[in-house]
Amino acid sequence: MGTRHWLPSDGRMLLIVLPMVVALFATLANSAAVMSVDLGSEWMKVGVVSPGVPMEIALNKESKRKTPTTIAFRNGDRVFGEDAQTLGVRFPSNSFGYLTDLLGKTVDNPMVDLYRKRFPYYDIVADPVRRTVVFRSGEEQYTIEELIAQLLQVAKSYAEDSTGQLITECVLIVPGFYGQAERTALVAAARLANLKVLQLINDYTAVALNYGIFRRKEINETAQYFLFYDMGAYKTSAAVVSYQLVKDKATRETHPVVQVLGVGYDRTLGGLEMQVRLRDYLGREFNKMGKTKTDVFTNPRAMAKLFKEAGRLKNVLSANTEHYAQIEGLLDEQDFRLLVKREQFEELCKDLYERVTAPLDKALAVSGLALDVINQVVLFGGNTRVPKVQDILRTHIGQELAKNLNADEAACMGAVYRAADLATGFKVKKFITKDAVLFPIQVVFDREGESGATRQVRRTLFGSMNSYPQKKVITFNKHTDDFEFTVQYAELDAVLKGDTETLGSPDLARVQLSEVAKRLKASVADNVESKGIKAHF
Repeated sequence: MGTRHWLPSDGRMLLIVLPMVVALFATLANSAAVMSVDLGSEWMKVGVVSPGVPMEIALNKESKRKTPTTIAFRNGDRVFGEDAQTLGVRFPSNSFGYLTDLLGKTVDNPMVDLYRKRFPYYDIVADPVRRTVVFRSGEEQYTIEELIAQLLQVAKSYAEDSTGQLITECVLIVPGFYGQAERTALVAAARLANLKVLQLINDYTAVALNYGIFRRKEINETAQYFLFYDMGAYKTSAAVVSYQLVKDKATRETHPVVQVLGVGYDRTLGGLEMQVRLRDYLGREFNKMGKTKTDVFTNPRAMAKLFKEAGRLKNVLSANTEHYAQIEGLLDEQDFRLLVKREQFEELCKDLYERVTAPLDKALAVSGLALDVINQVVLFGGNTRVPKVQDILRTHIGQELAKNLNADEAACMGAVYRAADLATGFKVKKFITKDAVLFPIQVVFDREGESGATRQVRRTLFGSMNSYPQKKVITFNKHTDDFEFTVQYAELDAVLKGDTETLGSPDLARVQLSEVAKRLKASVADNVESKGIKAHF
C-alpha cells in the first residue's frame, strides 16, 4: 500500500517517539566519543563520553565548564561566548542570544512578540517561505537554525578537544514543553552542524535520570516520589517522577525505572524577565537624574550596557542585601551609579514571585499525588538560587528544599548517559526511563456514513500524560478506497490551554494512502475476512 506524507508550511512533522532506555556505564569497548549538549537560553554545557573516560564536562577555550549561548558578527569576523557578549555591548544588533525560544516559531508567535519587546534593537523579519524568524543585520540575514547550528559546531569543537576524537553523534536536551515545530527545527540545526541526533531528551527527564543513577542502591520495589523544580533564564518547570525496581517480563531481570508522572511549566517565568525589569528600572532612574537630554531607552548601546549591569546586579543581590549599579559612560559620556536594595528588586518582580508555585502545583495535580507523599523537592536551574524563590517554595511545601544536585550540570550529565546507551561500542547497565506526553495527539479522518454523508472522526493517539515510549495502532475498518488522515494536536486541557497560540498550527502531518482497493482485493481470499487497515505509530 503506498503512503505519502507532506508537511505544513512551517516544516513541522509527526513526532516519532524514540525509546529512552538510559543506563549507568559498566565497561567501555572500542568506540568513538559521543556528546550531550544542554543548549540553554543563556548557557551551553557539553558532556562527553569516550573510551576509558566514562563521562565529564568538556571545557571551553577559557577552560570554563559553561559557555554563553551568544554569537556575534562584526566586519566579517564571527565570535562566540564571552567574546560575543563583549562585542554585543558595543554593537547590540550584531550579537544574538536567547535563541532557543525562537526555534520553530513563526514571526507572529507570542514568544517572538515578547522577544521583540525585550530586545527592541533587533531587525526581525519573516522567512519568505516558512514565515519563521530571520535576523536582518545590514545586508546579512541569519535564520535561527543557522545560528543554533553554529553554536552546536562550537560545542562539537569543545567535545573533540576534550576527547581528542572526532564526534558526529549527540543527545540534545530540550524543554519538555517544546512542540514538534521546535523539536524539528533543533534537529535541522544539528544536521547543519553535521551532527546526528541520537535523541532529544526532556530536561527534567535528564535531570531525574542523573539523580537516580547516583542513588541506584536506594531504589527498591516500592515506588519513591520526587519533584524536580527548575527555574532557568527563560522558563520554569516542575516534574513529579517515581523511582522503582521493575522486573522485565521477557528476561526476568530487574531494572530501575524512572517515570515522569506529572509536569507543570511557565514558559515566560525566569531570570531573564527579572533581569529585563531591573534593566528598565535602572534606565528610568538614569533618566530621572537628568544628566542628558537623550532618553536612554532610545539608545541600543546604552540599553545593552544596562542589560549587562542588570545581570551582574541580579546575581550579586542573591547573596547581598544591597549593591551599587555602576556603568562608566552610559550615555553621552555620562557615568551612572545607583544603590539598589534587594527589597527594591523584589518589589519589581512581585507579580513574578506570585507565579513561582504554579508549575509545582500543576505537576502535582496532573500526577494525582499529594505533596505529603513526595520524598523531596529537588532544585535545579540557575535561578533557583534567588533567595526569594527559595523562600516562597519552602513556605509553600512546608519542608526544606533539596539542593544536593549540581544545578548547572545535572541535565547534561544525565543526557550523556543516554548518549552512551544509544551509541555503539559502550556497554551499559540498564536504567529505564518512561517520559510523558504533554500535548495530546489525535488522528482525524473522514468517514462515509450509511446515508452517504461524510463525517469527520477524531481518535486519540496519545492522551495528555500518556507514558512513552509506547507503540500505538489505529485501525481503519470502514475504508475500502484511497483516503487520507491528519495527525494533529488535540484540544489542550485546562492545565495547558494557555499554550495553544505558542504551539502554532495544530497540524503535525497529513498521510495519504493510495492503492487501497487494489491491495485489499489482492489480500482477501475465500473464507478470509478483512480486518481493515492498521496504521502503526
